[in-house]
Amino acid sequence: MKVEDKSLVSEEEIQSELSELNGWTYDAEKRELTRVWSFEKFVPTMVFIRKLTEVMDTENHHSNLALDGRSKTLIVSITTFSENAVTRADLEFARIVDQLEF
Repeated sequence: MKVEDKSLVSEEEIQSELSELNGWTYDAEKRELTRVWSFEKFVPTMVFIRKLTEVMDTENHHSNLALDGRSKTLIVSITTFSENAVTRADLEFARIVDQLEF
């Protein structure tokens, strides 16, 4: 299943949906959903990134990833680039990412 519903979502809807997501925040200025993961060791960080990129390819929904190797912190930012906004596809993708285990 690919996340394809690119219907725009209002800020009120986004805030409501955030309560059902695990650790995601909304940046209204950047128009994106963001979540931060912290890992104790570097190898599990890379294993998680591999799982995440596989899901990104499967769902054809690509996120921005920022990795700080020193602190072993991964930041994932989701937006629909073509719409320059958060869409239903982004919210669904966040739900899928929430199911990943590391």
